[in-house]
Amino acid sequence: MVRLLVFCFIISGISCIAQTGSITGEVTSEGKPLPGVNVTVLDTRLGGFTSPDGKYSISNIPAGKYDIKFSAIGYENYVVGVEIVQNRILELNAELQEKVIEVGLVEVTGEKIQEVNDTRTSLIDLKPQSARILPGAVTDVFRTLQSMPGVLAPNDFSSQLVVRGSGPDQNLIVMDDVEIFNPYRLYGVISMFNPEAVSDVNLITGGFPVRYGDRLSAVLDVTNQEGPSNKSLSGNINASIVSANLVLGGKNPFSIPGSWLVNSRRTYYDLIIEPFVKNAGLVDENVSFPNFYDVQAKLVFGPFGGHKFLLNGIYSRDGVNLVSSKQRTNPDSVGIFNLTRNDVVSLAWHYVPNKKLFNKIVLSWYDNSGNTNFNSEFLDPSLNRENYKNIAPDTLAPYLYGFGFDSQFKFRKYSFEDRFTYFWDTNNELEIGAGLDVMQTLLTFEFNIDPELRIFLNTNPNFRTALENIGDKKEYSRQHIYVQNNFALTKDLFVQPGIRLDHYNLLNKYYISPRLSVSYALDDITTARAVWGIYYQSPGYEKLLDRGIILDFTPENTADLEAEEAVHYVFSIERWISSEWHAKFESYYKKFNNLIEQKMVKGTSYFTELIPGKDPKYVNSWTRPVKIVSDSLTQIPLNNAYGESYGVEFLLEKRNVLGFDKINGWISYSLAFTNRIENGIEVPFRFDQRHTINVVLNYKFNDWLDAGVRFQYGSGFPLTEAVGIKPRIILVDNDGDLVPETPVIATGEDRGNSGENEVLYNVDFGSLSNRLSGRKPAYHRLDIRLSAAADFWDLDWIFYLDVINVYNHSNVINYDYYVTDDLKLDKEKTSMFPILPTLGFSVKF
Repeated sequence: MVRLLVFCFIISGISCIAQTGSITGEVTSEGKPLPGVNVTVLDTRLGGFTSPDGKYSISNIPAGKYDIKFSAIGYENYVVGVEIVQNRILELNAELQEKVIEVGLVEVTGEKIQEVNDTRTSLIDLKPQSARILPGAVTDVFRTLQSMPGVLAPNDFSSQLVVRGSGPDQNLIVMDDVEIFNPYRLYGVISMFNPEAVSDVNLITGGFPVRYGDRLSAVLDVTNQEGPSNKSLSGNINASIVSANLVLGGKNPFSIPGSWLVNSRRTYYDLIIEPFVKNAGLVDENVSFPNFYDVQAKLVFGPFGGHKFLLNGIYSRDGVNLVSSKQRTNPDSVGIFNLTRNDVVSLAWHYVPNKKLFNKIVLSWYDNSGNTNFNSEFLDPSLNRENYKNIAPDTLAPYLYGFGFDSQFKFRKYSFEDRFTYFWDTNNELEIGAGLDVMQTLLTFEFNIDPELRIFLNTNPNFRTALENIGDKKEYSRQHIYVQNNFALTKDLFVQPGIRLDHYNLLNKYYISPRLSVSYALDDITTARAVWGIYYQSPGYEKLLDRGIILDFTPENTADLEAEEAVHYVFSIERWISSEWHAKFESYYKKFNNLIEQKMVKGTSYFTELIPGKDPKYVNSWTRPVKIVSDSLTQIPLNNAYGESYGVEFLLEKRNVLGFDKINGWISYSLAFTNRIENGIEVPFRFDQRHTINVVLNYKFNDWLDAGVRFQYGSGFPLTEAVGIKPRIILVDNDGDLVPETPVIATGEDRGNSGENEVLYNVDFGSLSNRLSGRKPAYHRLDIRLSAAADFWDLDWIFYLDVINVYNHSNVINYDYYVTDDLKLDKEKTSMFPILPTLGFSVKF
């Protein structure tokens, strides 16, 4: 208690000694409070935003004379000179005048506040700065979003987003108004979005408006920055031990209104890590490590009397050429060649003739394509790998099974969209849109799998796709039209009805999606929102990469298909506890219908029993195998699944509204339930995580040192557990009957002639009813980040140390089951990231 009193006394003394003052006041327009106004003390780093009731407060301003600037989109800037007096509070009110919006660059700093007339629920408005500094996010937008309520990661190695009980394939991802199919680099490790070049990131985790379609779950809408229009050249460099990032931008030359921005990223695993690994003899000299590079550009021309033109382009390549070393200690070998292309070109025309009208036309071309050649030999999955290390491959030939495939994919899309907005008045807005997508898709798979391995895979319910060759080329289109209006029924109640019509040429069917959202201000600091809507998703090869299975959409398989359907119900309530503390509660329910899954057909398997009193190691100890009917999955798509997802989410957030608080961050908790009924069998969704906790805190020690902490906890994902072992039955004897397979040797040891009569066993995963019946252990991880700012050569530098999984917890991604020498079932876990430190720096110029 004494220490606390002394601490409070010291702090009070410092406050009295400090020669600072404060400003407070209200910003209005036409006599009404104006929220979200940017209030800036010019020539300083001080400022903030007005609250929902139009109030603002800026403290700790050094005594002296300043210009105070008030700015907001759609209003004339207002600048007034004031004098700050030591230990005095100055009341300064401002009245802003509306103006016609020229479609130019608007730079906004600080925290955004969702206004009452915004009826969207489940909105996550991410600051790109968070992606640059969040511990463990490796400066990636997607990994930053994985720390928000309702958003999960499949595992540490993936940047995919699992949102409220839906798979990654059910998320719509948009960049600068262009739909992106495969927004990942390095095979899912990071996303294509460069946080150094992104200006706005909005994730709607449920109940999204009719502007967005052809997805069931969520929408991620990303806008890239425009270049600075007040400098000829500026930029920044961000580099770590594994990648580098360069951003350059400036105003257009020759006095052309507008700006340009170019950014490029490259990994250099192949330049730094590869030589060390080769010198250690872990891989052959002809190995090339995974790498990717991309170049993104945004050119802006205008405004020209209300006209503005934006040209966007992306050129991206991922590649790997990997061959296992002959010096390896394990018996497996692998050879991979892969090249993936991800290219985008778009042209947008924005037209604002007056303050009531806004029209946007976007033309785009998108190409995502690649080639893969994969060849490998795997040790029989039922054997203990530890017993087969340092054994010559020719000795293990009976237990090495070949798995390989050649594949090619091409997803190309040409798009046109027109979006028209009419502002009836300040809070009454009409939006009408229409669009056309022309799709060209190609998918080929040719498999080469040993029969023994195929049989093992067919007995494992974890392995969801039958592996048959596929080759299909399609050209089809999608059309849509929608209309919605945001009505201000009162100053506190807003309603936005909308309706969308989609036509999917692949199915030759129309789908109508009505949606309704409501926002009501309970008081000046508390807002309730609710959404109901119907959502549809068309089938297509471009969605299968995110789903991770192979389906055959040839014409004979799509004739009777329906689009997948989801119905969303969402309710949220949020309250500003103070000008910096924000709390939010959301509940949701999703009903899924006509989900597309693999067709199940009747197949055959074989059953044998141990003869009482016999040794199970030998063939003559088992009865003759008997054929039995079993279920078998195919690649044929059917609308044979449905399900639901529901839960509640809590968020407590400390925002750095004024820009100089020492601490900010958030704590969130999610309770979720999600299941599927597939082929009449109820199973949990493969990413069903009952409890999820995220804690993110950032602390600013002083002007140059910051620390960040991120802790994640999640209850275990569903898991298919092995139920035992059983003889492998694939060979035919002289009488034409199936018998248990007998290996030449049963382990890595020399077993003599007796081994010729021993049975080879499979791991038994049970029937499909056993699929996902278990749970993995709980996931938890702590990441930290230290950032130090410096000023060298008149440039702003930041040096950082980022440590993933600080206490080196072994989080389970899966288990490898095997049969021991004494015919017992055992397992080894496969883990995610160990402790992983990263050093890096960024510099702005």
